[in-house]
Amino acid sequence: MKQIVSFGLMMAALLFSVQTEAQVKESRFGHIDTQALLESMPERNNIQTEIESAAGEYEQEILRMQGDLEGKVAEYQQKAESWPVAIRSQKEQEITQDQQGLEQFYATVQQELGLLEQSLLEPMIERARKAIEEVGTEEGFTYIFDTSTGSTVYNGGEDVLALVKAKLGL
Repeated sequence: MKQIVSFGLMMAALLFSVQTEAQVKESRFGHIDTQALLESMPERNNIQTEIESAAGEYEQEILRMQGDLEGKVAEYQQKAESWPVAIRSQKEQEITQDQQGLEQFYATVQQELGLLEQSLLEPMIERARKAIEEVGTEEGFTYIFDTSTGSTVYNGGEDVLALVKAKLGL
């Protein structure tokens, strides 16, 4: 009886190892530089232009605010000695408030530009992701690794960038 159980376990292990080897041999691995793909997509230029335009508008306002602040600081430096304590104190508060307002506005601008970029890039990234998945399915890839993230340990397999570009019509 022990021999039958041992033989059964041995056959199961052998069958499992043959199955595993067959699965590994059938697996196809690909890799793609998604950063290069995204940079080659035509909508990327339009997105970049739109972000730069918005940033330019914000930059003009920041420069105006900085100019106003610098003017107040220059006036303060020139006249502080001759002003009464109450006026000097008021001017110091104005300068501090303007400085804080400028810093807050700058942080808000950075956040808004980040959200704008994210909202504009999201459809493009989704289109690229979908094309990668379709190429993976159509070409029988088990895994497609992203080499642009630097997390790929082994760069074996096939580069699917050309296949995905073809899928996107690029």
